[in-house]
Amino acid sequence: MTVTEEFALAEMFRRFARHEFRGVSPRYEYLSELLADRSDLSGPLRAAGPGQRRAILYFAAVQYLLRTTAAGHPLAAYLPTLGGGRGVDDGLGVAFADLVGAYRDELTGLCGSRTTQTNEARRGAVLRAGFGRATGYAEGRPLHLVELGTSAGLLLISDRYACRYVGPDGRTETYGPTGVPEALTMTVGLHGPGWPEPAAAELTIADRVGIDLAPIDAADPQATDWLRACVWPEQTERLARLEAALAEVALVRPRLVAGDIVATLPTLLEQVPDDTVPVVFASMALTYLDRADRLRLAAILAEVGARRDLTVVLNEASAAGAELFLDRRPAAAGPPGVLAAALLTVVAWRDGRAGVEVLGRTGGHGDWLEWHPMTYAYAPPSA
Repeated sequence: MTVTEEFALAEMFRRFARHEFRGVSPRYEYLSELLADRSDLSGPLRAAGPGQRRAILYFAAVQYLLRTTAAGHPLAAYLPTLGGGRGVDDGLGVAFADLVGAYRDELTGLCGSRTTQTNEARRGAVLRAGFGRATGYAEGRPLHLVELGTSAGLLLISDRYACRYVGPDGRTETYGPTGVPEALTMTVGLHGPGWPEPAAAELTIADRVGIDLAPIDAADPQATDWLRACVWPEQTERLARLEAALAEVALVRPRLVAGDIVATLPTLLEQVPDDTVPVVFASMALTYLDRADRLRLAAILAEVGARRDLTVVLNEASAAGAELFLDRRPAAAGPPGVLAAALLTVVAWRDGRAGVEVLGRTGGHGDWLEWHPMTYAYAPPSA
């Protein structure tokens, strides 16, 4: 490992410890700080592609080993998602170092062959508001959903979840089907006075298809162990929600296509019937594309939108979402230098003309939504 690579990995782990895990996952925070200081332990992550060299990929690989090859290792005692009850203490670092030493080759292989697939069903409640807006634009025509980075397809069935919105004043509304289990009720806290009225719209889905480099079969326990491994250790409720959503996807069986999302999208859009409106959407997936691929994706969408009505719904960081269709950073993203939440963005082409709405900020795992719609002129950057 070169000095430059070592420094970059260390800085990445520190950033995750202090900005992603702090206050959410004390175990991952502790281990990230440890890895920032221990290049001998962080080495397996070098096998990952540049866009995948993230703490969450490394820790998913660790959890996957604990669920499979390394089952019974002492590190599992520290992870509630694996039934462990020990808190953060010096033994956590010792157990982690022991696992890395014993399974370095396996960890390296996983980091080199896997991608982060943190498919969080609760994001479906955030997306529902965007799909509701798309329904309004569709003027009675059914929606044809096309998801980019679908993983196991949990968000392709958002219309089958009950979506509960809780305002700061205690107002609570639930939209979607009734009588679903609590584990399939996605609860989102609202920040600010705005209310996502479009979420109340009745969604009519004609068809649904997802693209992923490595789609996961929701009915395959071995394949879905990777998704379980992507859940942060303290998030046992999230794990239960994942299990329920996987069972629902296994019933619906949406079509999942293996392929590069940019290269595969045009073919799938050509297959969408004329009497439906294609709705291309992504949630925390485009952040893994480099800027060149994001711009190619935006160009493909513009070309399709020039020929037929099309809606795009993105729950992505500003640079990976709204800024693909604007020539400036949207005001909703906050001032430069501030760590912004994701933005719920809708881009709609009607009769060849496009408009952009940033509907609000969202939490990374769909836990909150700040509804504050702002309209922008469509002005994609030239480079």
